[in-house]
Amino acid sequence: MPQVVSAQARVQKTTRVMTKDLAGWCDGKEAIVEYSDEPAGPSAKHYHPGHSFSYMIEGSRTVTSDGASAEVVPAGGVHYEAPMKANVSNNASPARVVTFRILEKGKPETVVAP
Repeated sequence: MPQVVSAQARVQKTTRVMTKDLAGWCDGKEAIVEYSDEPAGPSAKHYHPGHSFSYMIEGSRTVTSDGASAEVVPAGGVHYEAPMKANVSNNASPARVVTFRILEKGKPETVVAP
């Protein structure tokens, strides 16, 4: 079921592909896999409480994280966002993205940063 993620300035359509509780050394954590269609333009400044990995199927994006140089992620590229690290991403054109996250169960996936 598609959902609209409103935590970002651009409106994207996101489909949750999987949510899985993790066991063993990952007790209390869950893995989430999502597919997103995103328009061109910037996101709001935000962070993820857990680890976030994004694979760019189509399009490209520039990600600017606090304390780091801007990173261009082309189609076929993968980007990692560390937990609690605020960033802004800007899609040069509409993009299709698969995102994999690991976070504490019950925590939000994305938080708008002040």
